[in-house]
Amino acid sequence: MQSPPKSLQSPPSGTGKKSRAPFVIVGGAIVAAAAIVGGVIAIPAVSGASDAVASGTDEVPSVTGKPALGSPRDPLSADELGYALHLATADASVPGDVTSVDGSEAPQVLSVDVSTRDVDHAERIVDVVLYDYTSNRTILQAVNLTTGGVESSASAGVQPPPSPDEVDYAFGLFLDDAAASAAVRDEFAAITGTALESIDQLGVSGGTFLPDASTIGGEACALDRCVEMQFRVPGGGYLDTTAFVVDLSAHTVIGIR
Repeated sequence: MQSPPKSLQSPPSGTGKKSRAPFVIVGGAIVAAAAIVGGVIAIPAVSGASDAVASGTDEVPSVTGKPALGSPRDPLSADELGYALHLATADASVPGDVTSVDGSEAPQVLSVDVSTRDVDHAERIVDVVLYDYTSNRTILQAVNLTTGGVESSASAGVQPPPSPDEVDYAFGLFLDDAAASAAVRDEFAAITGTALESIDQLGVSGGTFLPDASTIGGEACALDRCVEMQFRVPGGGYLDTTAFVVDLSAHTVIGIR
């Protein structure tokens, strides 16, 4: 990795990386965290700092009984969201050895949104997108809130945008790799005069990464779930993150060019 410049970067317009999705945090209308813990699901709004203020979280209840339902394409209520997640994650189609990004025995929840595939459908259909880190597969659960049924399909090599939970985890892997993060740490220190120690010091966003024929170093990402990242200094510009991606499946940082 080359020595970093001593000035802030603008967002790169073309880095040689092939993204399946733009640099966004939200994959659907609502993005959920990795697992259901203590009856609620924590949903990060944004990763890292927003100027001087770090993001908060919302909580969605775990709902096991059918709640009052809106019209087919109304925005989801909190209870509908919780019920859709319950049906999607408890369905028999979810593998018994499923794991999330941190190794928890639960599917990684990527997004939850009202289905738009059939606008004439009279029932309340919700698309819940999960990821299984054990098999490296994306699982689409078409949840019928009206009937309680689930239609499931799974694919390898399909990479929806990362959830905030995955972006946070990717940042932790990156920062813990002293060699991989050295240049970014040096650039941050040169700009701010302080050491980079926490995601709360930056605005962090991430997009899924798939290698193309011109990419050197990211071959594993053809199957593994990999994230490319942008780091913004609050009130300023962007640090140079073009030389690496984080392989969430292997828990490693990969140098690319």
